[in-house]
Amino acid sequence: MLVASLAALTTALLATAGAGFAASSSSAAPAASKDTLIVLTSHIAPALNPDGAAANDPGQWLIGRNTADKLVQYRTKNVAGINIPNYSVAQDDFQGQLAASYTRVGTTFTFKLKQGVKSCVGNELTAEDVVYTFARGKSVSGASPVAWFLGNVASVLPLDPLISKDPKAKELKGEVTAVDKYTVKIKQMNPNGLFPRVSEIFALEIFDSVEMKKHATAKDPWSHTWNDTKGIAGFGAYCVDKWIKGSEIDLKVNPNYNWGTKPQFTKVVLRQVPSNSSRIAALRAGSADIAQDLSPTEFESLSTDPKVTVWGTYNNQTTWIHLNYKVAPWNLPNNKYLRQAIAYAIPYQDIINSIYKGDARFWFGHAPSSYYGYTPIKKYSFDLNKAKAALVKAGFPQGKGLEKYSAGMQLVYPAENSATLEPFANIIRTNLAKIGINMSLNPIPLGQFQDRHLAKKDIPVAIVDFGAPFAPDTGYAQQLFYASTDKGGLTNSENYSNPKFDALVDQSKKTSGAARLALLKKASLIQMEELPTIPVVEWKSHLATRKGISGWTLTSDNTLVFANFKSS
Repeated sequence: MLVASLAALTTALLATAGAGFAASSSSAAPAASKDTLIVLTSHIAPALNPDGAAANDPGQWLIGRNTADKLVQYRTKNVAGINIPNYSVAQDDFQGQLAASYTRVGTTFTFKLKQGVKSCVGNELTAEDVVYTFARGKSVSGASPVAWFLGNVASVLPLDPLISKDPKAKELKGEVTAVDKYTVKIKQMNPNGLFPRVSEIFALEIFDSVEMKKHATAKDPWSHTWNDTKGIAGFGAYCVDKWIKGSEIDLKVNPNYNWGTKPQFTKVVLRQVPSNSSRIAALRAGSADIAQDLSPTEFESLSTDPKVTVWGTYNNQTTWIHLNYKVAPWNLPNNKYLRQAIAYAIPYQDIINSIYKGDARFWFGHAPSSYYGYTPIKKYSFDLNKAKAALVKAGFPQGKGLEKYSAGMQLVYPAENSATLEPFANIIRTNLAKIGINMSLNPIPLGQFQDRHLAKKDIPVAIVDFGAPFAPDTGYAQQLFYASTDKGGLTNSENYSNPKFDALVDQSKKTSGAARLALLKKASLIQMEELPTIPVVEWKSHLATRKGISGWTLTSDNTLVFANFKSS
């Protein structure tokens, strides 16, 4: 059960999406509805519980973001019509969402809640709702203990709930306490710059505890079944009005909402339309306001339509090469030089131009460049002579000797994204062959890819273009992706282990500010030297809307904020 929970948790903490294009728009289109926003997507939420079996589902993240606010949020700046969050905000400078303000003294945070905040059923937000949310997380009673992990990685909740057999280990013991009706204190076990950053992630949305408790049972005291199958009780701009499983979710504006941007659209219709062409046709015809989940070619085509606006900007989407330390030749002595040979043999600019149509850029690190603590390390560029020299250091001059490791030389990628990743893979394969590294291509179904990449961790080499960490923080990415599993690493699909790196990551979880930034940089330098993965490009996030629709707000999980959309 623990293994299954952690596998689901791993996926739940990664954002997924596809490539995008620069914004463009042109002249008139039918006027959008004044009060209804129609959004077409390839998939809607199968369940709504952030700690449930669908914790890894983008549809669940979307509904949670719009129906259940968090304590804090990122400040945004409007750039070319898109609301861009400041992911580099310091620990004490987040903007309150449900919190009116907060202060920090040492490792204790005191949140003053906004007063008069009410859920869809009319219950007022109090400190007890915050306590309930963290208590539910510490109970690790759901299928995926996401809320507990976020509390733990930020040094608020201990490891005990996951490993102890004592039921009392799953109860709060002063970590989160109500001071009065509108004041709550949250204590860290040690200094850690990841709090309150993790509070912006979906699983720490604040529940309406009064409503949640109405649906509790003796076997399900935390109302997971109701939350999974019926609805979500939170304090957000919208309420779930209708839910047809596998087809449609309708949201209506919270009649009590008065603590944030007043939504222009009092109703949001989210429809599941599997066919890309059908979503595109509806957008072109003016019968839909937003179309999601389209391919690069489709976005490029839509960018010339006078009735459509295609928005594009950088958020946190990246593509990298995965190399497995448990598979030869990637685990042999001097394997870092073999990895470096590949890094020098990648024609980065060709990939940017041909695969991403120019809407991508070089990536100089192992966390998105928009993230807190990111330091660009410009160590690699396309240079076949350096690639050949690195191969000599690795013990494989001109690739001689690598032929015996053919099982480890299969370049794997999700077949569903072949339109983008097959030409990407062919560019990589062609250029590696020039230095004597011969790869075979192995596209596999996405479900199989995710199982092997995140659970079995047995893929030898892969192209990965999904998996942005939800907490926009370099240390969080290092902990999630690259720390040794026995040191708290959760994903680590490459089976990477370096004691010096682990020690730096561990230290970074016990400090903040300039001292923490220095530790993150040292860890980043190790990553770029040893290349557990090879960063290739960052590419633009994208959205297609009907002409006249604006207000797209970027989020770390790449979901939409419906309250911010406007129609001119």
